[in-house]
Amino acid sequence: MTGGVTKQRLGLYLGPALFVTAVLIPPPSSMIDAARASGAPDWAPQLALGMLAWILTWWVTECMPLGLAALAVPFVFSLSGVVPWRTTLTAFADPIIWIIMAGFVLAASFRKWEFDRRISIRLASLYKGKNPKVAALFVAALPVFFLTVTGSITASTTVVFPFLVAYLAMVGIGAGSRYSEGSMLLLAQAATAGAMLLLISTPANLIAKGTIRSFLPGEDLTFADWFVVGAPHAFIGLFIAWIVTFAIIKPEMKTLDVDHGKLAKARRELGPMSRGEKVVLTILLVAITLWMLPAIVSIIAESVPSLQAASRQVSTMMPESMPAVLVILAAGIVQVKGEPILRWKEIVEGIDWNIVFLLGGGLALGLGLEASGFARWLAGACCALLGNSANAWSIFAVSALLGFALSYAASNTAAAVVSTPLAATLAIGAGVNPIGPIIAAALACSIGSAIPSTTPPMAIVYSSGYVKIWNMFRVGIVSDFLRLGVLILIGPFLTDLIA
Repeated sequence: MTGGVTKQRLGLYLGPALFVTAVLIPPPSSMIDAARASGAPDWAPQLALGMLAWILTWWVTECMPLGLAALAVPFVFSLSGVVPWRTTLTAFADPIIWIIMAGFVLAASFRKWEFDRRISIRLASLYKGKNPKVAALFVAALPVFFLTVTGSITASTTVVFPFLVAYLAMVGIGAGSRYSEGSMLLLAQAATAGAMLLLISTPANLIAKGTIRSFLPGEDLTFADWFVVGAPHAFIGLFIAWIVTFAIIKPEMKTLDVDHGKLAKARRELGPMSRGEKVVLTILLVAITLWMLPAIVSIIAESVPSLQAASRQVSTMMPESMPAVLVILAAGIVQVKGEPILRWKEIVEGIDWNIVFLLGGGLALGLGLEASGFARWLAGACCALLGNSANAWSIFAVSALLGFALSYAASNTAAAVVSTPLAATLAIGAGVNPIGPIIAAALACSIGSAIPSTTPPMAIVYSSGYVKIWNMFRVGIVSDFLRLGVLILIGPFLTDLIA
């Protein structure tokens, strides 16, 4: 911008200005009703709306480190009394953050023992052609998409991310390249698409299962049922992500010149795996196995009801954060030739604390939006779209819009907790089978991908330093609305197959 006014300087002042404006504008009666129903002061939803506008402005304009900006969230919500200090600050130690930290520790371990180089050479050998977009599909998108069978899109991104960084470095592409930025965004976009693949891919899907059981005693959502509905959306979402990412972030090269002769030579020079590589690989495989175990037991329990109690116990004892803690612990304790996999200083320096604080702020934002009554008001506004023309399709569409909108105001898990019961209530009130609307709401909760705080995979790729927030926003918005449109168009037909 001219006259010495930069995007960052503009955002620095615009964020607080939007906050003050939102607080001072007289609220609609529906917003006051939502606040009272949530047990919050009448002005709380306005404050939450202002906080949302403030923090999004700071994040999009990058006027300061995103993690530092995130601290404004607990400061405002707790100082105002909307959410207790203990609650907002606990968000910065949420289990999902431990998975992110374990990912950084794994990446540091891979780099130190050069395991990432070995994997990157293997990845580069998968695709023999020269099309850079197809290469990114094989290296960035497909591995993370299919790894969602671990039961965690965060864990899947955590595993693939360091290998993609090493691959880009090996083919001579670093930060500042449009191709590296597009590849990183594709990785995160593919992970969000994979969230729809299996019933256990993300908590929002399981919340839909629980809601159906609650509202329809005797009915259930099986793994096969979910696959019929979710898998088509997952694969279509992957295709949309691939096309949109490189349509907006156009690679600077027409061909990707990878010298496969040099790759073969580099593979020979690496020789057999070192002891350090083997130990790091073992830690990785143990973590993946533990991430998958609750899902495997749950699938078996679907066919063997006597194992359902054991399945619940395994899920309680082994949440996805447990392997994450084990990874960090093992990296500091397990030794190779008298040296730990990572010294404590290397563990601390390997974690990107900017991203940790960013995610904590995003989670705290979701808590504030819910406690203030803003999420309830937003849900009511979406439901009001039905008017007097309620039918099966319109209820499905509004349920999807509700889940999608709430996922931008809170985590996809929190959005599903709020949106799926509302979708069921709407459907039952209109005499419509609620299974379709419940699934619509849950699926829509996994679509958002426009800013780092919407879902952990976006935060992980932002930590690479290859991705600009504005480009993430551009790709995310286009991809999100296309995927939402597909959900509304074909979702009812797919859910009719199982309802």
